Amino acid sequence: MPPDNLEVAVSANEDPSKQIEHQLQQVYGSGTYLSDFYKADSGNITLSIGNSFPKDVSDCRPQSDRVIKYIAIDDIADLEGTYNDGQYIINLEPREDIEEGLSEGKKRLRDDLDQAMAKATYKKIARTPAVENQLNPIKQILRWTRIHDEPSFDEVKKAQDKDGDKTLRYVKTLEELGFIQLEEGKLYPQDPLEKYDLGSIGDEAFNQAILGEVIEKGFKRLSRDLGLGIILNLPKFANGYYLDAIERRDPDLHLDMDRIQENMIDLYGYSASYHPYELQDKLSLLASLDILKKDNEGYYTAQEDTFNQISTFAPV
Repeated sequence: MPPDNLEVAVSANEDPSKQIEHQLQQVYGSGTYLSDFYKADSGNITLSIGNSFPKDVSDCRPQSDRVIKYIAIDDIADLEGTYNDGQYIINLEPREDIEEGLSEGKKRLRDDLDQAMAKATYKKIARTPAVENQLNPIKQILRWTRIHDEPSFDEVKKAQDKDGDKTLRYVKTLEELGFIQLEEGKLYPQDPLEKYDLGSIGDEAFNQAILGEVIEKGFKRLSRDLGLGIILNLPKFANGYYLDAIERRDPDLHLDMDRIQENMIDLYGYSASYHPYELQDKLSLLASLDILKKDNEGYYTAQEDTFNQISTFAPV
């Protein structure tokens, strides 16, 4: 266990942050760094620490050089300290708390990557038959709300003929995402839905556009609350490739299926371990949607449009 306090002697003309960071690395490990540092006029300090860990992002083609990048996770813990007679006395946190903060930081990284991938690919994902089929009840509610004059929830529920409270859950999700409003038993379209001309409601372009918007804004809710797992899973498979490509800033990075599987396990844990047959199916689907590219030797590379958008949205 680390001591309760860390004493760091710093002369008046030294930058205290560098010396403090060095001493914290002795306590919490060499990957520790200061992600934020503030010194008050009184001499008291507040600081946030981060941690970085190595990641092999080598190209999988034979004779390629090995490349290691360090992934940084900011703000895993906050510390405070006081200044007295040439010394900073910093109150330390238990190592278990630091490790928990790092774990939470990695989860934020995963969530941010998922969100970035959903933003970059939602229009492509929306046109897959499996996603369209899963989202058909959503599509029905949006269409009926737009083309009928203040339809009642009871009529929509009757038309869908779903078991239990499924229709209500769909409506509540769409209401929370801002597409419709349920008031006194009636459904009203909101701005994201009202902007579509009545004449286009229900055609293929509308279906892809509106479902794409729903996925972009609420893919986590759709998966978690409504059990639409494919919407959450496809970005995970894509990130098995794009994590390394974004770290290297190289859309021509060639990865094989085994490396993509390893990356998925690193990011999401062993629940993301898939049989090679299923993994190949999902990666082939991503290639057919122009989210990934696959060459004749079985290596996967980035689709440039997707890579450029992910580079904009992703935190790594």
